[in-house]
Amino acid sequence: MTVRSLYHRSFLALVSGGFVSALGTVVFDLVLAWWVVSETGSAVLTGYLLAAALAPIAFIGPIGGVLSDRWNKKAILVVTDVVSGAVAFGVAVMAYRNTLNVPLLALSCFALGTCAALYRPAARSIVPLLVQERHLVKANSVSNNLTETTKAVGPLLGAALVALPVVGVGGAMVLNGVSFWLSALAAAAIRYQHVTNGKNVSGVLADLRAGFRYINSRALIRNMVILCAAVNFFLISFNILLPLYVTEVLHGSSATYGRALTAEAVGGIAITLLLLFLHDIVPTNRLLAALIAAGGMSLALIPVVPAVTALLLFSAAQGFFVGGFNTLFFAYIQKEVSQEFLGRVFSVVYMAAIGVMPVAYISWGYIGDYALRWGFVYAGLGTVLCSVPFLLLRQHVTRPVAELTRITRPAQPSEPVRAAEPARVVEPVMAT
Repeated sequence: MTVRSLYHRSFLALVSGGFVSALGTVVFDLVLAWWVVSETGSAVLTGYLLAAALAPIAFIGPIGGVLSDRWNKKAILVVTDVVSGAVAFGVAVMAYRNTLNVPLLALSCFALGTCAALYRPAARSIVPLLVQERHLVKANSVSNNLTETTKAVGPLLGAALVALPVVGVGGAMVLNGVSFWLSALAAAAIRYQHVTNGKNVSGVLADLRAGFRYINSRALIRNMVILCAAVNFFLISFNILLPLYVTEVLHGSSATYGRALTAEAVGGIAITLLLLFLHDIVPTNRLLAALIAAGGMSLALIPVVPAVTALLLFSAAQGFFVGGFNTLFFAYIQKEVSQEFLGRVFSVVYMAAIGVMPVAYISWGYIGDYALRWGFVYAGLGTVLCSVPFLLLRQHVTRPVAELTRITRPAQPSEPVRAAEPARVVEPVMAT
């Protein structure tokens, strides 16, 4: 298989639209934090606003998964992008008028988070319908590579836009709205035909319960979701401890902090490029365990040599291994979960990963205050311990006969006709 096999209209439309909107979101988050702090002098308020954006993903995300499994995935992508763009333009109006309305701002962040809770499971679950199963690792490599690129480029772009008098905060937020609408146009170009499974649907709550029963009845999927949340708990420490470590241990500046974040993103870009060009990479539980263990060791080694060079090296290594874990984890889930339940499974993955964040933020905040140097060691060793259960997971799931006959995406006239494949019986989501 070559990279060229991924260059067809529908997949390129999906990833290009996702890249543009993700870049706009990174810029929006940075500009929003800067604007709110400069207007109020309170970083706590920024935390509340960002929490308002995350809350829907953690609490109503599973409903988004149900809707992704029931509704037309392409329509979900288009509608959520259009609504997100309209909300972003509303925030831009407040910025241009220099009227900081906190309740409206919190409501806007909540609305953006709700759209994300609907968009994410649909975007992940549509990939197996656009790309053949043997191409899933490379497809996720492309997607995650672009995500890592936004982490490296977004902060620099946001800072540059705010500094430009002709753009400023309002202009940067307008560009975020434009990015969502460009993403909607790209999603509209996806060639995808929604096919219902022909079953009687008793309601959203019934489908939600069915999704949780599906996860609970398959030990492999259930344990993978639990382990994902546990790994995320420890990896979040990097975001909390890094600024304290830079200022209090290395006595560095914000430039050093930014370089460390960039090094982590570059590591993630490197592994996704490597996976994109390597042949026949099969996501296995043992490979996932090795990657997450290596990422944990990279985290634990950061304070061993208290120097900027060592920080950059281990930050890049951590980004490399965790980025590889994320890419293969998504491909693993896409292969092992039935297409009928894939949206719900991804929504639960996102819910589990984000649900641990409040406790993790508090826990690592206290550890950073009282045991900063040891914090990275604790987090790294905890991550390594999380890798051990991955070795005990079963490699394959027995596929029910009824699920082997599921309908996959029909070949489109403009794309090469391929033989029909059985449906795949198979969410930072790592924080870093």
